Amino acid sequence: MAGAAAPARRPTAASERRALARLTRWAPPGVHAVLAVLGEAGGTPFIVGGAVRDAVLGRATHDFDIATRLPPARVADLFPRVVRAGEKHGTIMVLTPDGPVEVTTFRSEGAYLDGRRPSTVAFHDDLEADLARRDFTINAMAADLGARRIVDPFGGLADLTRRVVRCVGEPAARFGEDGLRPLRAVRFAGVLAFRLDRRTRDAIPGALPTFERVSWERKRDEMTRLLAEGQGPRRSVALLESSGLLAALAPELTGVAPARLAGLERVPRGRPWQRFAVWAVAARLSPDQAGDILRRWRVANDDTRAVEVWVQAIFQLPANPPSGPDLRRWLASVGAPFAQAASQVAAAARGPRYRGFEARVRAALARKPVLRVEQLAVRGGDLLAIGLDGPRVGSTLRALLDLVLETPSRNRQDELLAFAHRLSTGEP
Repeated sequence: MAGAAAPARRPTAASERRALARLTRWAPPGVHAVLAVLGEAGGTPFIVGGAVRDAVLGRATHDFDIATRLPPARVADLFPRVVRAGEKHGTIMVLTPDGPVEVTTFRSEGAYLDGRRPSTVAFHDDLEADLARRDFTINAMAADLGARRIVDPFGGLADLTRRVVRCVGEPAARFGEDGLRPLRAVRFAGVLAFRLDRRTRDAIPGALPTFERVSWERKRDEMTRLLAEGQGPRRSVALLESSGLLAALAPELTGVAPARLAGLERVPRGRPWQRFAVWAVAARLSPDQAGDILRRWRVANDDTRAVEVWVQAIFQLPANPPSGPDLRRWLASVGAPFAQAASQVAAAARGPRYRGFEARVRAALARKPVLRVEQLAVRGGDLLAIGLDGPRVGSTLRALLDLVLETPSRNRQDELLAFAHRLSTGEP
């Protein structure tokens, strides 16, 4: 996963031209309009950061940040609609018909005293000095669409070719500036299927005290992307554990055998909390334990509740996929709103034996089965009318639901009332 850096091999001029063509094609009209206005004002604007990286890799991107030599106040004066909340740090949000575009003035930064923000910010017109403050070489590149060139002072293009994540300059210094950067390094390596540069990897353990001071909300956002993106989340998990970050994030998830994590890669991209649920099952966590981790990470209540239900649902499944009445009883215990996603998690966690389970659940739900007492053809008042006393109504309704789960065609009022009467009188 990590190792010494190989000799740098710069991508060809043709690959850079392709990247510039992609940026030109992918950037929405609003971004081009902002670049044009800044250029006419002498701002020498560049697209910077992740958009350049993704264009070189051929990965579609929607995140176009712009850097310019113009001071923030001047940038704000050039556009009719802006948000100036980040002005003291050099960032003006320009509002365009295609959405907001961040424009940041070239800047240098003072010492980081809190492991997140610089103590001072100084604006200047030196692009290379601006790129020097960024985290990784693959993010420290700038594209000048007008001049058709990529500015790459720290070897990011070569690192993309070598598929390596490497800090700009001294790794310990970069990690000390922002405690989240070790987790970002692991995310990029895992999602892009890159390796960590040896010096970058070796600096992570020493950065853990700073990492622990990072807010859970920022950690959550990184973990969401780590789990959601990329085809190989097992690699990300392995990097988290070997770096020591996982013990700081969720010690309950450490020590899981790699073979047990195979199910992570059966969950499609874009479903981070389904992947987390499969991970929790592989770690043999209870629903409450899985939920406790997500609450610690400040994950939304609805997502946390869904994970708890999915984990519980998998524990309720037998070795072989259920069918008929057993499947309907499982659906009833899980609840229709959670059942389809639970079947996807189950298929991923249980492996080949559960292949096709998701389709089976989809077909069962399409038949609109009765899964709740409220869907029965009788109500509590109907049972009171035939002489059942109040305390017995609830238990009788549950018995009627089990009857209908066994045989759906029996959900008729006369049938259910007759059955309820037999239950109340003890008749066979």
